[in-house]
Amino acid sequence: MRLLACLLAIAWLVPGAALAQVDLVDPDAPAPGPTPKKKKAPPPPQDDEGDTGDTGDTGDTTDPGGEPDGTLVAPPTKKQQPRTTAKDKEPVKAPPPEPPKKKEPPPLVVKVIGDLDLAAAWAKWAKANQSKVQADELAARKELIELKNLMGSTNAELWAIGMLRAAQNWEAAGDSGAAVEIATSAGDLAPDLPATWFLLTRLYFETDPSDIGRYLGTLQKGISAQFRDPRYLRPMLGDFATVLLLALVLTAGVVLIVLMLRRGYYFLYDFHFFFPRAAARWQTGALALLFLSLPIVFRMGVVPTLLLFFAAVTMYLTVPERVVAAVLIGILGFVPLIGSLVVEKTAFAETPAEEIYRIERGGPGVEPLVQRLEKLAAEDKVGFSERFVLGHFHLRRGHLEQAVPQLKAALAKRPDDVPAKVALAKALFLQGDLENSRAILEKLKDTSPSAVVLMNLARIYQRRVQVYGDSNVGEIGKASQYQLEARQFDATIPAINSDEPLPTQIIGNSYLRTLPLVEADLLELAKADEAANRVRSQLSQMLVGDVPPSVAFIYPAILAALLVGFGFLGKTLEAARVCARCGRAVSRRGDPDVSPGGNMCTQCVNVFARKNVVAPSVKVRKQLDVARYEARVDRASTILGVLWSGMGHVFIGEPVRGAIYGFFFVLAIVGVVFRAGVVRPPFEGAPIVVRVLPLVVLFLIVYPLSLLRLRRKS
Repeated sequence: MRLLACLLAIAWLVPGAALAQVDLVDPDAPAPGPTPKKKKAPPPPQDDEGDTGDTGDTGDTTDPGGEPDGTLVAPPTKKQQPRTTAKDKEPVKAPPPEPPKKKEPPPLVVKVIGDLDLAAAWAKWAKANQSKVQADELAARKELIELKNLMGSTNAELWAIGMLRAAQNWEAAGDSGAAVEIATSAGDLAPDLPATWFLLTRLYFETDPSDIGRYLGTLQKGISAQFRDPRYLRPMLGDFATVLLLALVLTAGVVLIVLMLRRGYYFLYDFHFFFPRAAARWQTGALALLFLSLPIVFRMGVVPTLLLFFAAVTMYLTVPERVVAAVLIGILGFVPLIGSLVVEKTAFAETPAEEIYRIERGGPGVEPLVQRLEKLAAEDKVGFSERFVLGHFHLRRGHLEQAVPQLKAALAKRPDDVPAKVALAKALFLQGDLENSRAILEKLKDTSPSAVVLMNLARIYQRRVQVYGDSNVGEIGKASQYQLEARQFDATIPAINSDEPLPTQIIGNSYLRTLPLVEADLLELAKADEAANRVRSQLSQMLVGDVPPSVAFIYPAILAALLVGFGFLGKTLEAARVCARCGRAVSRRGDPDVSPGGNMCTQCVNVFARKNVVAPSVKVRKQLDVARYEARVDRASTILGVLWSGMGHVFIGEPVRGAIYGFFFVLAIVGVVFRAGVVRPPFEGAPIVVRVLPLVVLFLIVYPLSLLRLRRKS
């Protein structure tokens, strides 16, 4: 029994000693063998205090916070460090970095502008100008210019006119520098206002007359603006046409009167033979004058009067004289027709085109006109031009919801109009539709390339890169390419600077450009049919008389041509001829002894052609008569030439040269008389000096030249 107890004690002690000398293994571990290579586990996450958060299993089965539970455990041993390999020593690969956040594009801001905003800006400048504080005035003036550029106005004419008045006040106060600065800003506000440049011309001239280039440059700009703006060009053309027509009428009348003075005596001579011999010449002469005055007494018109004068003297005129008289009378028949065409082609004020033009220029104070036009558009009483102008106006003012329908309606009437497509592309772009706006301009680039189309395309592609990112390299290249092509059309367009930082915001009102309404479409609305008909009726009644309109313009030329032919019947009808020496009437009715084909009267033939026929005293008397006749002709031609250039030439038998001199002479005189103009422009046009100077130069050329040529002929 004791032996059995010793054996049991030895068996119990041997396992405890073995447990104290080896590590514990997992019972589920695989059988022993070659040690596999271990992958290094990632470090355990640390808590806020740097602790790993893992209690770790060291093989100790003792409860860390309590008393032993009575279970027998091995004594603690030093933890064996695991063996490391070369692969275990490699650096740990960091996780891939997160992609950078995409930059937000700068917001596209569309500012809504109304007439109240414009009025407030103008009141601010007017107050600053009144206060005489230069810094405040300059800041307010710059704000006006920026506001004008923001809303895309081509000419803020009301502001420019106000600044011109202020500049004139500064000039009157003696501050020419301030006047020049304000007038220059007025030119920036309204480049097409001629009065701005003419005022600057005068200010520059008064400030420094030696700086010729400066004031001649502004003078050239003023004249260019006068020809560029139809509201100023058309009245100027109307005035010029009026002066031309009036000069033509006066020339025709004066030439016929001079021909009557030249050959009227011979008409009276022959007219006497229609009455009995007992009638005195003064009596028959009075009857002849009464007969010639009938068209004037009965107010038959200018042309019938001149035709009667022409008929009275045609047989006593030379062929050139008859032709000149007939041409002048024939032209007068077309004056009423030309006058109506002038009114029709130069009318602009008080026509639908004037309101459309003001709206299209986008200046202040046009909202009442827009409202009236929108009422007509709502009733579908407008055409393409009105629809386009309404859409363009709302687009400039930032009213996109009103601009797009009007522009689409305009394109429905004219699908291929380039300005309407450009405006619609801009409106869609401002609404955020980058695809349709790009597509519209891409088509226009192929069909109607221009600086505006290409520049807008470049900016749309720039915006697409900002919105969708710069991964699409092709769109970045297109933006640069189109910008470069736009600069070939307009060198003032800035090049793209890729290093320039993005702006904080993009003002959409001025980001893309638009094209104005085509001038031909505008001028189609400048119709004044009623005014043209009234002018034609009045001129016809005044010139050609009360005749049917179908023949009013042609009958003067027909009758004048017939009278030219009638003049060749002078020999057949034995009309009086002019004696080549003394100027007396040569007619077989008054002098039966005159030879049929001779050009001298019987007295001159006996005195100068035959010898020893008359006494010396009679010959001397006749020579004195001839000298007095020549002196009388010379004196009359000189007086007529002094009073009216060219009429002296007409009196001595040079009708062509005389008519030309007379026309340009009276043209200069009439132009000076009507220097203020017949058709008034909307604002001050060219100054009096600019209008009168060419006429003075014309007069100084024509008048002395005609007198010089007349003296040589005499």
